[in-house]
Amino acid sequence: MSDFTSPKSVEAHILRDSTVTGWEDRIKNKWVFQNLRDNPSWFNGWISFDAITWSSKEKTLYCGLNSLDGDLLYRFSPSAGKFESMHTQGWTDRYDVKIHRTLLINPKDQCLYFATSQLHDPDQQQEAKGGKLVKFNPQTGVFELICIPVPHLYIQSIAADWERNILYGFTYPAEAVFRTDLKTGKSQILAYIGNATMMVQPHNAIVDREGWLWGTYAETRAWDEVKGPNPVRLFKYHPGPNKFTWFDHGLCRRNEKQQLLSDPPMPERSPSALETRHHEDFGFCDSMTYDGQHYIYAGSVAGVLSRIDTQTGKVQKIANAMPSVRFPALEMKDGILYGGGGMNGYTQLIRWKTNTDNLEVYSNLVAQNINDRPERIHELAVDDEHKIFLGENDNHHRSSYLWSVHLD
Repeated sequence: MSDFTSPKSVEAHILRDSTVTGWEDRIKNKWVFQNLRDNPSWFNGWISFDAITWSSKEKTLYCGLNSLDGDLLYRFSPSAGKFESMHTQGWTDRYDVKIHRTLLINPKDQCLYFATSQLHDPDQQQEAKGGKLVKFNPQTGVFELICIPVPHLYIQSIAADWERNILYGFTYPAEAVFRTDLKTGKSQILAYIGNATMMVQPHNAIVDREGWLWGTYAETRAWDEVKGPNPVRLFKYHPGPNKFTWFDHGLCRRNEKQQLLSDPPMPERSPSALETRHHEDFGFCDSMTYDGQHYIYAGSVAGVLSRIDTQTGKVQKIANAMPSVRFPALEMKDGILYGGGGMNGYTQLIRWKTNTDNLEVYSNLVAQNINDRPERIHELAVDDEHKIFLGENDNHHRSSYLWSVHLD
């Protein structure tokens, strides 16, 4: 059973409120990084909330930004409704322009760990030193540069094995997975996971309770110009034996008939996958979250919700859960799965109590305080009372905002 529902309340929280112009005529399909830097309205106003995480200890939300000026980390107090900069400009350089995914809180030291990513063009790659792994102590306000794991490549996401003091990361634009030892700060590339025809890394990866890192990789068939039936596939890696398991299957697709739940209804209007680089449904992994026990839940860019059995690697289709294309936000909280996605203003949330067959879809995400809605949802975080925070990104007409939602 599924249905469209309106949330109880939606509110926009505005860090910067700038209008940006020229996307359609000067920037789209004509991207030049330096032109954006040279334009004051884009340099100062074009921000995205690319990474967010809730701190139960502080009762605050940490926000990692896309921001050309290098001001990348903020703390938001819901009770006060205020943002506070953590002053990353003290250590960022001109190429550290976003914390893409992920902001992780280490339960051992309550510090935040994250990495920097890029927007610059290839002709600047020799000057750009590479993405930084960074530790931030909220109590002292001190940042520690752990290392630059892979020179000249930047970091799209990280995952943590806190028991073994290991951080994993995925590089961009060349796609590799690396491992960093937090005790020594030393890093090593574990494997190259990409190919020459499409981006294949998971939007974020997961480490399960047994220490396996789960992600996705690409088939590489250099002698053939046609993709195979499973061009994006799952892998898992364990640091003990330094061993990969390379599966020959990936996530589920929209056209697969066998699934656990019924699909929610499609909205009257929704964006087309033709507007993204994912023109075909290859099962690209847009999000992952873990129940801490048995299953990893994964959303694809085509809006498919799957679950991965961490014992067997078997993948089951749950449903075509996100009516719009893109499904980059998932989080488990107290046995409830929350998800967000969509683009071009056609954005939705889902909620599923995983011991039921009731998948709820919330599509009316208009904030009454500004009569607007998120253009895209890039990540979400859930507080201790199940209030949902949404990180908006890639709004091409104004600064992106932080949003909060009470579903009921």
